[in-house]
Amino acid sequence: MNIKKQATIASLAMVMSASSLAAFQAVPNGDFESGGADWALEYAGGGAFSFETTGGNGGGYLQMDNTSAAWGSVAISTDDPAGSTLDVFNVTAGNSYNFQWDQLSTNGGLGIKVESWSDTGVISDSGDISRTNTGTGWETHNADYTIASGATRLKVVLLGINNSISGYDNVGITNGDVSAVPVPAAAWLFGSALAGLVAVRRNK
Repeated sequence: MNIKKQATIASLAMVMSASSLAAFQAVPNGDFESGGADWALEYAGGGAFSFETTGGNGGGYLQMDNTSAAWGSVAISTDDPAGSTLDVFNVTAGNSYNFQWDQLSTNGGLGIKVESWSDTGVISDSGDISRTNTGTGWETHNADYTIASGATRLKVVLLGINNSISGYDNVGITNGDVSAVPVPAAAWLFGSALAGLVAVRRNK
């Protein structure tokens, strides 16, 4: 195999590596296709919550009706350690990850909060991460969060807003620690080296 072909293969490998690192993984029942499974009502605030089977950004979704409430939230339950350990979310304490979700709101603004928990209580959280839709349909949003180094469990809270009927769908995490040195960086170096060899060979 000549050097030019090797450089091409290296470039393709680099692209494939970048794609694999950016793979999206839904949190447990993050697509809401199992109704309310893996989700627990944390605070209703007077509003109503339902798990719709159609109308989401592909299938089911979580609907919040906070027309009579100041705010409300639904969260992945931390009452059952088997349903909220870091292994279930495929994350590691001390690392940063990109959390992603689809939202639909009559008032435009919604968001999430991510919490790091030990076995006895919350260690730290992201605070309310608010995102505003620019249109009237489903829109995808994301935010980075670093899981506390001493965390053993994780909680994702979906926030409601006042005077709004809103929805959430496809709540998940982009695989790959965003704070780590990415594998594609090595691929770039390898590809650059092969490209240099091609150039040297042509000059001979």
